[in-house]
Amino acid sequence: MTLDPETANPSLRLSEDCKLVQWLHYEQDLPSNPKRFKVKHCVLGSRGFTSGWHRWDVEVHGEGYWAIGVAKESVPRDRFFVLNPNEGVWALGHLLNEYTALTCPDVTPLTLRRVPKRIRICLDYEEGRVVFFDAESKERIFAFPPASFQGERVFLLFVVMGDAQLKLLP
Repeated sequence: MTLDPETANPSLRLSEDCKLVQWLHYEQDLPSNPKRFKVKHCVLGSRGFTSGWHRWDVEVHGEGYWAIGVAKESVPRDRFFVLNPNEGVWALGHLLNEYTALTCPDVTPLTLRRVPKRIRICLDYEEGRVVFFDAESKERIFAFPPASFQGERVFLLFVVMGDAQLKLLP
């Protein structure tokens, strides 16, 4: 699994191996295409899923804003949207040293025993489950209530701003 450069917002730089993403203070001159996020600083994983159980480990660097999770293929690419399940996004976020589950109608503040350096995202498509763990301690961080993905493809989602960097681990 890698990140899909065709979906990356022009303000995001991907590493050559498409595993690391960081935010730039400017927009790159990238070809326009309907898959690219034009407003939100998002990038999707290279593969979408309509079945099965999947997991990804993400290494978090820096103190900027970030969010990680999964998103339906239909999330808007050309307009602002809120990162929450009503919009087809199940994610955790970090801003100003606070961690939240991006639930709706309001975000859910998270109290963590330690700041995770690696976070595991687990997707069980058939059960509609998205669960986050500290990948090192194996402690559960948050589990979203079961959802229906309605047969739609679901992708890994990264959102980055400021000096945060997210790295997809093998």
